Amino acid sequence: MESFLTEGKDSKFVIVGSSMSDRMLPKPGTGWFNLSLVGEGALTGLSILKYSDTSPKFVLIEVNQLSVKENEKFSLENTDPFFVFTRRNFPVLRSEKQPLNYAVGFVLQFTDRLFAAEAKQNPEAEKQALEISNRLKEEHLQEVKRWYGAAVDQKKLDDRMTYLSSVLKELESKGVRPIFFEMPMHPEILVSAKETRTRETVQKYFPPSQYLWFIDHKDVYEDSDALHLSYPEADRFLSKLKEYAESLP
Repeated sequence: MESFLTEGKDSKFVIVGSSMSDRMLPKPGTGWFNLSLVGEGALTGLSILKYSDTSPKFVLIEVNQLSVKENEKFSLENTDPFFVFTRRNFPVLRSEKQPLNYAVGFVLQFTDRLFAAEAKQNPEAEKQALEISNRLKEEHLQEVKRWYGAAVDQKKLDDRMTYLSSVLKELESKGVRPIFFEMPMHPEILVSAKETRTRETVQKYFPPSQYLWFIDHKDVYEDSDALHLSYPEADRFLSKLKEYAESLP
């Protein structure tokens, strides 16, 4: 979040979404910034953009979790003028510069390399781990299908669309153009009651005939847990999303 106030403030393309979109990692210096937030939805990212002094050319809005209410308290706290000033002018205050975060990052990096090395040295263990992983993924898929089997309450979705419409009016008045996109998921989840109603409701309020939309129906992507793409696949989707957005006038 803090990096949006510093490195991301001059971005031309800003992505807002949930942990699903958070796996897309734009390269620095490309004019792209990912403001997706784990535990939140696109509405919180849009709220932050609304209160900030940043006006990108395009905001790319993940549709999947638009049923999640905006966290306005979080948005206001992170766009408070004093907070913004200190983070932009005193880098030492940014959370990623704190000693504990450096230590945690080092430990995670070390353990990832250690386990990867062990797996390469023991093919049989790697095979067993893969079998267990596939079984757990299938069990998790069935659980996710149960979660997504019930459609989101229509009134709740309508309320979210009303809020979204008001935010977009403010952003469009600043010259920001919205692009709606659907993050790929497991095919069985994409056709679930929850995802279907959410998608249809968003398209009812913001029809493709009047708004920019990007949905990739041509490719099947590998997911890690039915909801989130693996990082290489998220990068592959980002490449297509970038190609589409950067081709627009």
